[in-house]
Amino acid sequence: MKKFIILLAAVSTTLLSTGCMDDYLNEPNNSDSGNLSPEDAYKSYDGTQAVMAGLLRLQRWQWMDDDFARSTDVGGLYAMEFRRAVKGDDVIIYSSWYLGDYQNNDANRELTSNKSVFTWRFPYTMIAKLNQFIKGVETSTRLSENEKNEFLSQGKALRGFYYYQLALEFNHALKKDPNALAAPIYTEVSTEGKPMSKLVDLYGQITSDLEFAVQNGTDTRVDNSWINKRVSAGILSNVYLSMEEWSKAESMAKIAYNQDVKSALNTVVTYKPIGFNDRTDKEWLWSIPQRADQSNYYYLAPHAFMDPINPAYNNGYINVNFVKKFADNDRRKEAFMLKSASLPETDPRYYVSKKFTFAFSSDAAIFRLPEFVLVAAEAAYHQGKIAEANQILNDFKSTRYTNYINENLSGDALFEEILLERRKELYAENGVEWFDAKRLQRGITRTGNHAQPLTMAPNDKKFVMKVPQIEIDNNPFIDASINNGR
Repeated sequence: MKKFIILLAAVSTTLLSTGCMDDYLNEPNNSDSGNLSPEDAYKSYDGTQAVMAGLLRLQRWQWMDDDFARSTDVGGLYAMEFRRAVKGDDVIIYSSWYLGDYQNNDANRELTSNKSVFTWRFPYTMIAKLNQFIKGVETSTRLSENEKNEFLSQGKALRGFYYYQLALEFNHALKKDPNALAAPIYTEVSTEGKPMSKLVDLYGQITSDLEFAVQNGTDTRVDNSWINKRVSAGILSNVYLSMEEWSKAESMAKIAYNQDVKSALNTVVTYKPIGFNDRTDKEWLWSIPQRADQSNYYYLAPHAFMDPINPAYNNGYINVNFVKKFADNDRRKEAFMLKSASLPETDPRYYVSKKFTFAFSSDAAIFRLPEFVLVAAEAAYHQGKIAEANQILNDFKSTRYTNYINENLSGDALFEEILLERRKELYAENGVEWFDAKRLQRGITRTGNHAQPLTMAPNDKKFVMKVPQIEIDNNPFIDASINNGR
C-alpha cells in the first residue's frame, strides 16, 4: 500500500497558476506563464495572484487524483452543493446522475463510495494547497505587509470555507455535540497525519481563518469569482448561523450585502427568474465563471441537470407541493412549467423549472446576495428584533412579489416564513433546505409527487458521511471505529 497521508497528497512541488491575471479560465501549462515553482511564485504581487487564480480555478475542475477517476456527479464545488440540493423535499431527480443522492442511499455514505471519498478528499486537496499558499505568502521577502494581508485574507477565507464543508458533511449540528469527533486540522505544510479533532475546535479554526479574512480583506477584487471582504463575511455569516451566534451572523450578513437590502438586489421589474447563468448580475456575490472554449461542459451543476429545454441531462424536476407554495404574484413562479400536458400531477416529472439555462458558457453562482439578506432576517428574529426581521423580510419580498404589501408577522409564523423564502429563493442551488434542517436539528419529510419517498428524523444518520476507507488505511491516527454510529 502506498504510504501517504490522504489529505496531504495534494501538496506538490509546483503550484497551479495561470498566465492571465484577470482570467483564470486559461489552462495551466509548463511555460513561463504556467506552472510556478514555490521559489518563483511569491517573488511578486503578480506571481502570487497567479497562484491564487489557479486555486480558485480548482473549484470548477472535473476533480480527480491518482486514485480517483473523474465522474460527473463528483466534479467540484458545484457538485458538492448540488448533491445537498437534491436530498430534500423541493427537487426531484428522476434518473441518471445524482439519482443516488436524491434517493439518500446509504451506499452513497459508505466509506468506499466515490461520494465519501470525494467529499473528504476534494476539500482536503484545496486545504493542502492553501496551506502551501499561506506559507508562501507569510515567508515572502518581496511582498509588502499590505500585499501579504490581502493574499492571506483570500487564502484563509478559502481554507475556512473548505474546513466548513468538512464540518457540514461529516458531522451533525454543532449544538448537538460540540465534542464530537471531526475532521483533522492542518494549518502547516506537512506529510504527517493527525488525529480527528473535536467539532468545537474545528469551528474554532474556521472562525479564526474567516475573522482574519474579514478584518484584513479588501473591498476590491479582480471580479466576482475572487474572494474579498464581503465574500469572507458571507461565508462567516453561515458559519455563525450554524453556531447560533445570532448577533455575529447578522453583522456578517449585512457586510456581505452591504447593509441596504433594496440597493443590493434587483427590483421586482429588473429581477430575472429565468437564466441564472450570468455572473454579471448584481445579486451574484461569488461565482464560478465559465467560457465556451474553457467550459466544464456537462459536469456543471445545477444547469446541466435542471434545465428542461437545452440539451443536457435534463433529469431534474420540482415537487408539485413546493410549486404550490409560490403565490401568483411571485415572479419566481414564472420559471415553472409543465413537462408535458399528458402527465398526471402524481408523476414525478410533472413540473420542471427554467430557473437555470444550460450552455457551455453558463456561469454558476456560489453565493447570491438574497441568501445573506435572509440570514440577517433570521438572525434578527432569534435576537428578538421582530420589527427589524419583518423589515428585512418585507424589503426582500418587495423585490420578488409584484404589488407587494408589507406583512407584520411574529413568532413561529415569522420564522417559518423566513425559512420558506430561503427555499423559494435558493432551491436547486446550494442545498439550503438540507442545511437548515441539519443546523436546526429538524428532519426532512417528502410530500407530493416524489419518485422516492423519504422521512429523515432530526439528526438522522443520512445527514452525515462516513470517513472514507482510504483515509483510515493511510492515517495511523484514524481507525475503523471512527465510523461507529455513522
